[in-house]
Amino acid sequence: MRSAVRVWAYLAVLAMISLAACTLPAADTPGPMAGNTLAAPTIDQPHPPSEESALLWGEITPTTSADDPLMPPQYYLDVALDYTAKTLTVLQTISYTNNTGHPITNLPLVLPPSSTEGVFSLGALQIDRGFPGTQVNIDHAQIELHLDPALEPGRHVEINLDYALNLPQGSGALGYTDRQVLLADWFPIIPPYQEDAGWVIHPPGQVGEHRVYQLSHFHLNLCLEPAQEGLIIAASAPLSNQQGNCYRYSARDRRNFTLGISPYYQVSSASSALVTVHAYTFPEHTSLGLRAAELAVTAWASFSDLYGDNQRDFLSIVEADIFDGLETDGLVFLSEWYYQTADPTPQNYFELLVVHETAHQWFYALVHNDQAQEPWLDEALATYSELLFYERHHPELVGWWWDFRVMTHQPEGAVNATIYEHSQYRPYINAVYLLGAQFMQAWRDELGEAAFFEGMQRHAQSGAGKVRSAEDFKAAFFATPDVDLSHILAEFFR
Repeated sequence: MRSAVRVWAYLAVLAMISLAACTLPAADTPGPMAGNTLAAPTIDQPHPPSEESALLWGEITPTTSADDPLMPPQYYLDVALDYTAKTLTVLQTISYTNNTGHPITNLPLVLPPSSTEGVFSLGALQIDRGFPGTQVNIDHAQIELHLDPALEPGRHVEINLDYALNLPQGSGALGYTDRQVLLADWFPIIPPYQEDAGWVIHPPGQVGEHRVYQLSHFHLNLCLEPAQEGLIIAASAPLSNQQGNCYRYSARDRRNFTLGISPYYQVSSASSALVTVHAYTFPEHTSLGLRAAELAVTAWASFSDLYGDNQRDFLSIVEADIFDGLETDGLVFLSEWYYQTADPTPQNYFELLVVHETAHQWFYALVHNDQAQEPWLDEALATYSELLFYERHHPELVGWWWDFRVMTHQPEGAVNATIYEHSQYRPYINAVYLLGAQFMQAWRDELGEAAFFEGMQRHAQSGAGKVRSAEDFKAAFFATPDVDLSHILAEFFR
């Protein structure tokens, strides 16, 4: 078992399990509440110090000083997973530096796992002693820290949380089936801040994804408690160390960190000088694992050539009991349906979706966008990337791709629709993904080959950790020779 011994170096703000709206005053002295304790590493030694994780985290040192304004958020997660009970207990430290350029008085923590009732239970929350007047408001989806004093630009704060997850059963990306546990959007995060809009936080829609992520560093220590032999762990980063039943992962400059865990996974791998891909399949689809991994490696090389370098060099592809595909940074889920309907040819959704999700490691991960307000910026570009892949590797199937992927669905609508303008997936996909691909082709035809691909690479390399917009996308192309593209925008955009 993990040790409960922790170093209390901060004033604590403790919240009981209820997530009803409340305001909690800062305590005068730290201490446990209702039997809960919370990890509290010091600013100059931000390492989870449990007995097992101390062995794993000992060599981790801050890459920049605590008050370096260029430091991204850092997430330290010390997790105990009971696979049989489908529960997790988590001690999480968020190390945050104010990069907004303004003093922060209200700092939000978004709670993705709380979107399903009964999943997230908060035991305690703690803030470092430099903010003694801080008040905490908690509701179902968010924790808001009213910082006192304000967090000045370039200054640093650490927040510690102790919580439990009781995973739901079902076909979602956070939960479990009788074959696997999926952990996507499973821990509290600080959303990105935009100068014109403030904190970027959206409610869920009936279609699409609604969360927006800033680049962060992630450090995970995952312990299986009780220990269980034979579990296979798929992660957003390669395993960096293991001590007994504890597994450590670290990932720099990523949007999020995702896991898939199962005793049934069969692992196939392929690699190149650019990327290593691990494919995790259920036993009945083992033969498709290597095909998926090799296909992703080939697609990675093509997109590196088309869009430029991607500092990511690792990808996990996980067969999942979900209804579709889902991209995350460094790991993608593919519905088992895509494996069930695969055939030996390239003319199937299995091939298309492996390529599509690989493209998301550029358009979503490398250059991010607001998935709720402008989902076309990742989905239309990832869909059109399928065509570019087929142009290179299966030129004889380009006509088939247009007919099978796009024209058969007679797409219509507005490419730049938000997720809130659709209540069903088919019309949403038709407009954002498929009409989006037609828009990209019209854009390319008007610009010409050289200017189009120069603009695509310019856009893909423009992220610099920021959330990019449609205006940023257009600017990448308007830097090319003067061409009037207003009629194309008027045809496809509302």
